[in-house]
Amino acid sequence: MTDTSALVKRAGELADADQLDEALNLCNQVLYLEPDNFKALFCAGSVLMKAGKHVHAVQLLKRVCELKPNDCRGWGQLGLCYGEFHRYDESIALTEKALSLRREAKTLSDAAYAHINAGNWDKGATLARQALLLDPNLLDARLHLTNYALATQDWRPGWAGYRQTMGTKYRKEWVYGDTQEWQGEPDAVVMVTGEQGLGDEIMAASVVPDAAKAAKAFILDCDERLESIFRRSFPNAIVTGSRRSATVRVPVQPTHHKTLFGLCELFRNSNAEFPRKPYLVARDDYRAMFRALCEEWGRGRPVIGLAWSGGLPRTGQDVRKVGPAAFAPMIRRGDAVYVSLEYRDDAADVAEFERSTGLSIKRLPWVAQGRDMDVLAAFLANLDEVIGIHTSALHLSSALGVPTTVITHRGSGWRYAPEQMLWYPPTTVMHKKQPGESWRDCVARLVELRKIAA
Repeated sequence: MTDTSALVKRAGELADADQLDEALNLCNQVLYLEPDNFKALFCAGSVLMKAGKHVHAVQLLKRVCELKPNDCRGWGQLGLCYGEFHRYDESIALTEKALSLRREAKTLSDAAYAHINAGNWDKGATLARQALLLDPNLLDARLHLTNYALATQDWRPGWAGYRQTMGTKYRKEWVYGDTQEWQGEPDAVVMVTGEQGLGDEIMAASVVPDAAKAAKAFILDCDERLESIFRRSFPNAIVTGSRRSATVRVPVQPTHHKTLFGLCELFRNSNAEFPRKPYLVARDDYRAMFRALCEEWGRGRPVIGLAWSGGLPRTGQDVRKVGPAAFAPMIRRGDAVYVSLEYRDDAADVAEFERSTGLSIKRLPWVAQGRDMDVLAAFLANLDEVIGIHTSALHLSSALGVPTTVITHRGSGWRYAPEQMLWYPPTTVMHKKQPGESWRDCVARLVELRKIAA
C-alpha cells in the first residue's frame, strides 16, 4: 500500500529545494490515488505558485479551502495567489480570512503582503511588525518592511533589507571570477550588473555617474538595448551590453562586483543624495532627424507622447491597461498633437479610437516598438511632453529630462509610492489613480488639474 503521507512530505522537501517538477510529480501520484488529499492539493498548489503557474494554482487552492474551510493555510495561500494576479481586494479579504481563523506570524505576514502589494503601506507595515513580534526570523515579514521603508524613503534600512532579495529570480547577483563585493574602495575595478526590467535598469542607472567617479575603473554590464545610450551618457564608464548573455568580454579584469540597485546602498541613503538632474544623452544626428518631423506634425502646437499600457503579466499588465479612450478628454481639447509610445502593436487600438471618437493619434511603430533605445530616446528628446502609465518609455523620457507625467495605480510598488520620483529631475511628476476611480476619470481629473495650473 502506498504511503501517501510520505510522498507528500517528500514533495514538500523537493519543493523547498526548488525541484519543482519532481515535487509536482509526487503530488500527482498522491492525487491519482486520493483526489481530495488536502495536503497533496495544498502542496501542488504551492508548487505551481512557485513555478509561476498561478492560473492553475488558484484552482487547486480553491479546492483546498472547500475541503477544510476552517484551516487558515488554504485561505492564506489563495490570498497570496490572488495577490500575484494583482487582484488586491480579493487578496486582502482572503488573507484576512486566514488571519481570523488563526492569528500567527505566518497569517499576519500574509495579510501584510496583501496590504503592501495593494499600496496600503501603513497597514501592511503594522501587520508585518506584529508578525515579527511572534517570529523575529520570518524573512517574508522583514521583506514587507523593506518595501515599506523604500516606499517611505527611509533609504538606509530600506537598502539593507533590499539586499536580502539578492539571489531571487528577479535579482541575480553576478560574481566575476574571484571578485569581491564593492563597498566603495577607491582602488577598485568594479563590474556592475544591471538588473530587473528595462525601466528599472534605466531608473537605477541614475546612480552610475556618482559611482563611476568613486572607483578606479567602472564597468557597467547592461541590457544590450541600452548599451549605446549608456556608453554615450556615461563617458567615465566602460559599458557592455551583455548582461543577458552567457559570456562577458571586457578590456580590464574587475576586482570587485556590485548590482546596479546595490550601488544605492553606497550612494543613495538620503533624499539629498539624489541629484535630480537628467543623466541620459540622446544622439545628436538622430535628434535632428526627428526634430523636423515633430515640427511638421506640431506646426506650432506641442507634440505629446502617450503610453496607455505597460508591464508583463507578473508586473500587473492587466491593471496597467489604461487604453487610448481614457485620453479622449485630453486629446479633444485640440491644443496639442499626440503620438503613440506603445511598445506593443497598437494599430487596432488606434484605429478603433479614431473610428469611435473622430480624434487622431499619430503612430511611429518602428520607433516605439523597436529594440533600439537610441532611436526611441532621440524621438522622445524632441517631444514637448510625455504622459502615460509607468513603462520603459516614461523612464527613458524622465532620464532625458523631458517633461513627463507618470500615471500610477494602487499596487504600483515602492518605486511609485512617494509623491516625487527622486531618481529623475523635477520635470517628472506623478498623477495617481484614486481608489474606485476609472482610468477615464483619472485622466479627466489630470486635465482639470492642468487647467487650474495653467
